[in-house]
Amino acid sequence: MEEKKKPWLRNLEFSIVKALFIAPWYVIAFIFRLLYGFRIENPENLPTQGPFILALKEPSIAGIFSTGYMILKVLLPQSSKVPPPPFEAYMQEKLFEMNYINYANAVLKRYGWKGELRGLIPHSAGLMALGLFDGLRTLNKGGIVVLNPEGNSRWDGLPMPIGHSLAWIGLHSAAPIYPALCTQGAFEIWPTWRGRPYPTGKIFVRVGEPFKLTESPMDQITDADLKAASDRIHEIYEIGGYGEGGVKAWVGPIRRNGEVKEGPVKVKKPQKLISKDQWSFNYKNVKITKRGVALLLWRCPVCKTNDALVHQDSWVRKRSVHCQACRTKWEFKRIPGHDFRMAVIEGDAELVGLDMPVSAWYEKMKEGFAPEPIPITDEGLEKDELVYLENDNVSLMVSPPSHLSDDWEDGEAPASKPRGGSQYAKWESIGEGKLLMTEQRLVWRDQVRELYFNWSSVIAVHNWTPNTLGITYGSARYQIPLGSEAGLKWLTYMGAFVKKAADQDGHKYRLSPY
Repeated sequence: MEEKKKPWLRNLEFSIVKALFIAPWYVIAFIFRLLYGFRIENPENLPTQGPFILALKEPSIAGIFSTGYMILKVLLPQSSKVPPPPFEAYMQEKLFEMNYINYANAVLKRYGWKGELRGLIPHSAGLMALGLFDGLRTLNKGGIVVLNPEGNSRWDGLPMPIGHSLAWIGLHSAAPIYPALCTQGAFEIWPTWRGRPYPTGKIFVRVGEPFKLTESPMDQITDADLKAASDRIHEIYEIGGYGEGGVKAWVGPIRRNGEVKEGPVKVKKPQKLISKDQWSFNYKNVKITKRGVALLLWRCPVCKTNDALVHQDSWVRKRSVHCQACRTKWEFKRIPGHDFRMAVIEGDAELVGLDMPVSAWYEKMKEGFAPEPIPITDEGLEKDELVYLENDNVSLMVSPPSHLSDDWEDGEAPASKPRGGSQYAKWESIGEGKLLMTEQRLVWRDQVRELYFNWSSVIAVHNWTPNTLGITYGSARYQIPLGSEAGLKWLTYMGAFVKKAADQDGHKYRLSPY
């Protein structure tokens, strides 16, 4: 039997493990400080005594690194207390695929700190509710809760809807909320659609004044209470993340030849387009991390042609975006403290000189969207079943345990899980095959079998970064890495078909904002 270690030796061991664990974060913070002037603004506002809720905002991957360092600055002093206060930290399940996060949880348990890093499954309100009850109990014991009520960041840089998680736990606990919000500079440095960060920019975490949603805990909370609390949180998040002018100032005005344009912008679709067989650039031959803003603008905002844009994001020459179908060309501009912008420099005379933020071009791209079939004949489909999207060499990933591990013979994918505990944040590939999207279903087939997902049984769809679709089918979960395909394109098509099915049969569903 292993001899129990003396307290001083155990404390020394814990200190060494902590130092090794946090070292990478301090290295990242040092690099960010050199490149981007990273700092924590108003550190005097950081909490030192529980109970409290640390509310985060992470506009991009760079934001995750920044807030990760800031969380350590808050929690490390707590670890020295005797006993250390309990805590719950909620984060995306995808992060738990990294051994580093799982090791952190193991360290906490080994040294007796009653804290947990808890992964969140997208669009799983029931599981989130159970997790929040644990967080509420932690606060009632004088502990700490860390969460990001926005969840994933949007690809166009605009704010995500504020979920009710922070409002719910804030109203039930009456605990003070400390907003520690990574500024929008994190998005400007490393937008979701870019494979690597820009080498310049400004990024910091702004710590706001603590606030309470209620002076005393509320046992009964109405929908109106949640909405009012979430609206208040949204206002604090907008100013904290985007600055005093909020989203409107960050996005900036629409201009035409240097002058602010008032009223709606009309973009007329050209009548003559260049056929796809004459394009010189094929996106499938380029890594997804090198396609730039064409991942966001997966169809041309002028002519509405899929996969036609080419982004040339050079550090030496002028950055530009052009459409291979309608020959519209934009100058692509990166403006510190604001949204990226695209100004038309070639194309229709009525458009030349039009200068809009990328988020506005993204809205133009979505206008009038309706799925259109592509000319593919597939003998394996039903009569009159049309194909809208296709992709080759696609892996189908399942969350174990799965009925597909057994001798599953049905064509429809399992919509339930076997009894027994799920293997959290684990995924297994069942093979690589062809993926087809029709108006009735999503079809995946390899050389051995075919599996399909009826839209009427799709409960949720989300888009991971980089470019992986997640599907909740009944109670079973699947992931589909899309390779060179634009994830937002597939999410948009799927959203249209799932909505149509839900309108017909009344089933409830959830989609990632797009």
